[in-house]
Amino acid sequence: MHFEDSDFSKKLNYNKVELNFGTYYLLDDFFIMEVNEGEHFNWDKLNTLLDSLRDYYGNHKTLAYIANRVNSYSIDPVLWSYFDKDDSILIAASIVSYRDSSFMNANIEKQMASIPLKRAHSLGEAINWVQQLKEFN
Repeated sequence: MHFEDSDFSKKLNYNKVELNFGTYYLLDDFFIMEVNEGEHFNWDKLNTLLDSLRDYYGNHKTLAYIANRVNSYSIDPVLWSYFDKDDSILIAASIVSYRDSSFMNANIEKQMASIPLKRAHSLGEAINWVQQLKEFN
C-alpha cells in the first residue's frame, strides 16, 4: 500500500518530496521512500537522496528509514555498507515487502546492513517498529 493511500498519511504530519526516481515522505524521526517501478537504486541515487535529506533535516539529525516497496525495482545491496560510516544520518531501517521475492531480497540486504534492519510485511508494522525505537523515546 502506498503511504498516501494509508490511514497513516491522514494521522501523521509529513512533507512529500518527489525525485526523478521516486517519492519520499519526511516525518519527524523517519522518512518513507517509495522508489519508482523499474528503477535501479544505486550510489548516485543514494547520494541524491541523502543530500536532499540533509537539506531538509540538517547535518546532525538521526533518522530511521522505511523502504515501502510497493513497486518492483532493484537495489545494490552493497549500499547498506555506507551506513557504517560515522557521518551517517540513518540509525535503523525497515523494508516493507509485499512479494515473496522482495522479502527474500530484504534477507540479503539485512546481512549487508550494519544498522538494525527490520523486514516487515506491512507499512503499519514498519511504522510501529520505528516509532518504538529507543533512540526516539
